[in-house]
Amino acid sequence: MTTVTSEHDFSTEARIAFSSSIVEEMMDTTDHDCFDIEVMKEAVGSSTKSIRSILAGLRKSPNLVTAYAKFTNVPPDVAKLNLSKGCRQMYNPDTRRMIVTIPGKPHDAVVGEVNVQFDDATYVANMRGTFWSMTTARNQGAVCSKEPDGQWAPRNLPPGRSDKWPSIVLEVGASESKTKLRADAAWWLANSDGQVHVVITISLNPTVAEVTFETIVLQQPPTYLRHNRRQYRAQTRQSIVVSRPPGGPSQPITTTPNTLPLLITFQEVVCRPPIPPEADPVIPITSLEEIACAAWRWQGL
Repeated sequence: MTTVTSEHDFSTEARIAFSSSIVEEMMDTTDHDCFDIEVMKEAVGSSTKSIRSILAGLRKSPNLVTAYAKFTNVPPDVAKLNLSKGCRQMYNPDTRRMIVTIPGKPHDAVVGEVNVQFDDATYVANMRGTFWSMTTARNQGAVCSKEPDGQWAPRNLPPGRSDKWPSIVLEVGASESKTKLRADAAWWLANSDGQVHVVITISLNPTVAEVTFETIVLQQPPTYLRHNRRQYRAQTRQSIVVSRPPGGPSQPITTTPNTLPLLITFQEVVCRPPIPPEADPVIPITSLEEIACAAWRWQGL
């Protein structure tokens, strides 16, 4: 068992909570992995009308959890538009390619419930008035622009920090797109040069009642290549799986591991140490199970 220590000064509870197996991956600010995925539909996206027609059709897919559409030859002026309400867009102006995430009701239910549970956790931690919740606002990276499922940022910026990036990001998707979720997390961490402290990913199994929660962070301390160029390495700090056997809500829920909450530090959210009675926001196992149940309700599982 390896203990992960971030750039921040964690409380004793946080150090215990962050003791976990680590999954590491190398990354840089390139965007290839975010586009190298299986999609439900691939098409030329030269007109707004054709893109919107395709997205409207995909929204009608039966048992939709999360779908992806890939468009080529998308003009920058088209990519700037909000092409379908509730969809998330990622655009590369160099290649003129665009990935659109189409969320189904289970996806949207999870995003909504995460916000409820995060609000509850921050209320208990006396964090009200210390951060902004900005949902799906678009962010511009080194090349690509991207929209998350949720994002939080400090209200008062410390010296040297830009207001361009949130401190915490949420990405949700179907379990078969877990590789994309991790690529998305790497994109946020690398493009923000570490100003995004934590990416929460939630993957939903489309056929059985199983939801995986992960927190992904940058490895600390950082390492550097020649010419003082930072080498980015992402770590999966926590991974928690919530599942339920077939049979609906009457069946027992299993959470593995069930000993630690999903914990994000106060400093990771607000970018300063807590001042008592401020504390770290703890999302307990019961909250993760509530989030999972929100997905299963709309999946009919």
